[in-house]
Amino acid sequence: MSGTMRRRHLLPFTLCTFFISLCSAVKYKVTEEDLILLSGDHDVPHCFSRNLESVICYWGAEELLTDAEELLTDAEELLTDAEELLTDAEELLTDAEELLTDADAGREDAPYRFYYSYDKLVFIPHRESEKDCELSVQTGPGRRTLYVCEDDEVVLFNDLNVCVKDKMTNQTLRSRTFELELFAILPPPQDIKVVWEESTERFRVTWKPPDMDMNFMFKYEVQFWSTEEQHESVIAEEMKEVLLPQLRPVHLYHLRVRTSWKAEKPSLWGPWSEAVTFNSLEFAENIGLHCFTSDLSQVCCKWDEKMDASFFQVHYKYGQESTSTWQPCEGSAHPRDCHCVFPPRNDRSMSVTLKVTYVDGKEGLYYHKPFWINHVVLPPAPELHIHRLPGNTLALNWTSPIPSLGKHLIYQIRFSIDNEKSWTTLQVPSGVNSKLMSMVSDTSYTLQIRASPNQEEIQGSWSQWSARVSTKSPSSIAWVTPVIIISILIFLAAVLCLPCVFPSLYRKLKDKLWPPLPNLHRVLDTFLAEIQKQYQPDSTLYEKPLEEAAQPSCLEILCELTLTSEGQQVSRDYVQLAPLSYQNEEYWPNLEPLEVNPDLSAHNQPPRGLTNKTYLPSAWSSL
Repeated sequence: MSGTMRRRHLLPFTLCTFFISLCSAVKYKVTEEDLILLSGDHDVPHCFSRNLESVICYWGAEELLTDAEELLTDAEELLTDAEELLTDAEELLTDAEELLTDADAGREDAPYRFYYSYDKLVFIPHRESEKDCELSVQTGPGRRTLYVCEDDEVVLFNDLNVCVKDKMTNQTLRSRTFELELFAILPPPQDIKVVWEESTERFRVTWKPPDMDMNFMFKYEVQFWSTEEQHESVIAEEMKEVLLPQLRPVHLYHLRVRTSWKAEKPSLWGPWSEAVTFNSLEFAENIGLHCFTSDLSQVCCKWDEKMDASFFQVHYKYGQESTSTWQPCEGSAHPRDCHCVFPPRNDRSMSVTLKVTYVDGKEGLYYHKPFWINHVVLPPAPELHIHRLPGNTLALNWTSPIPSLGKHLIYQIRFSIDNEKSWTTLQVPSGVNSKLMSMVSDTSYTLQIRASPNQEEIQGSWSQWSARVSTKSPSSIAWVTPVIIISILIFLAAVLCLPCVFPSLYRKLKDKLWPPLPNLHRVLDTFLAEIQKQYQPDSTLYEKPLEEAAQPSCLEILCELTLTSEGQQVSRDYVQLAPLSYQNEEYWPNLEPLEVNPDLSAHNQPPRGLTNKTYLPSAWSSL
């Protein structure tokens, strides 16, 4: 009972020991991978070379239509022995020894013979035209029985003739001619690297060729794929690197490379290398990744913090050469709350990559294109100072946020009136640090300023707007009254001083403003004289009307009665004036003659120059 338990306990160890000894004892010349690579070769026998130093030819028993019952029985016995291994490990070891014995016996009892020869071997004298190769029987991968020949004599760039003959009848069963280099199963390249190339914005794959002679005659196939895409391949000839096409962003890609002989005819591809995994890139704009400098001494990098990520890893490097190394970007305290900062360089460009691990386990790689330090300047917001000047004028002053770049910065000033939501923007050229602005009276103003490189030698982005500064212009009533008072006083002073300073100008101005009144007596005398001239008989102005008689006109002078100091009544009478020779007297009114006071003094006599029918005042009051 105890012995049985001990055997069951030692069974796993015995099983492992068996498989190790079996694998070490049986070394297949033709592996299952070789069979897969040569599956497209339909000619028999199948031949290939792994290192261009030896040749291996094989064929299966079923391919020559031979009986394989004995070997199939051995295979069945092998399965039976494997089952018995579960009950007794010692019997399994015995069956393994029998299996090796059967394999050795199969080598001796192969019913075929194999011959090979090369054409045009003039440079090798005394060579046999045909050489026999010793066969071995292999029962291995896929439980197939294979007849294998391996020989170390290899001649490249020549035709290899092979044939299989029956051992008993010496009859040729199969034969073929081929170039051995076209059937070379070459090993895959080593040290495969996938590097992002900034100049082309694509991935470049590099590798080392297999360490073999004549590796300059090799070609390579690069295959890459993602879980969402099918396999894609790129063939590279006479090169040790290849540039991949544009890949879909934020995808995990796998890549592998294999080797083949470069020739005009189709050649055999070797096994694939181990797959290399890498993440495709997505440009930084998709997650808000941007880098800038606000003081020319540090480069600050930030990105969108809304990403559902659990881990961030930032790297940067100087230059775009493949030899440049990526360095980790360390986080530090910064006035702009940067996620990481690193020192800039003036002589080389800089690149940044951000590797993100999301909460669900997926990874993403984001790439910031190469940039120069003078192309990513983001100045701090300037500080705006205001001063009110007379006449509703506002003086604006500010200083350059980066003193060393003062002449390369331009500014924008915006203001709103009475807390309106709309803004009015003023552009200020580079190198100017002050501006005057007129204000509307009794109006409140809110102002802000920001700075930006002039996009010539220095490039970058606009800064944030500065803190708001508010002011209010004074009312117009406060200065209108003093101005009016001062104007009136100045006018009065000018009027008073004008006669003293400029007397002639004063007189002319007085005549213009207050012209003298005309002498009414002189105007009347002139008027009467003109009328008298018009009605003279010899006057050319007089014409008798033809159709109707002109109405008589008269000038009546009324007299006024006044009392003298002695109590006499003095009258100012009126008379009718008419020309003496006027012939149409019937048109004049028949007026009674006035009585003239006989007591008129001599100096009150009427003028002598008047005619008899001219009436004048009979008496004039002496004033």
